[in-house]
Amino acid sequence: MVRLDHLILRVRSVPVSVRFYGAVLGFPHEGRQGPFDVLRIDPGSVIDLLEAEPRDEAHLAFHMDRARFAQVRGRLLAADIPFGGDPFSRDGRIRPRFGAGGWADALYFHDPDHHNLEIRTDDAR
Repeated sequence: MVRLDHLILRVRSVPVSVRFYGAVLGFPHEGRQGPFDVLRIDPGSVIDLLEAEPRDEAHLAFHMDRARFAQVRGRLLAADIPFGGDPFSRDGRIRPRFGAGGWADALYFHDPDHHNLEIRTDDAR
């Protein structure tokens, strides 16, 4: 079996990104390891934040259950963070999109460094 262990994400400000990912997605900050600040995604994977000018905008897609999806959407609305139903729009909609697990409801938004984030859920409504 192969699974994703970690990824490195270049961000302009680690404190700003730690606050954003914690407040919006609920990813806990586990501290610093070498040059990285570690955000826990789930028991088996993390994001290593590296404070450096982003070279390219990344796209990260996170699958979650319907309840957590609704919580994140609520946080986006409360924080007035624009989102949309595809990678290029911020129209406030949720749309079915195809991904690794097949079709799922998805919405997209940007982090403070303009990385394009996606949350997805295929749990029944």
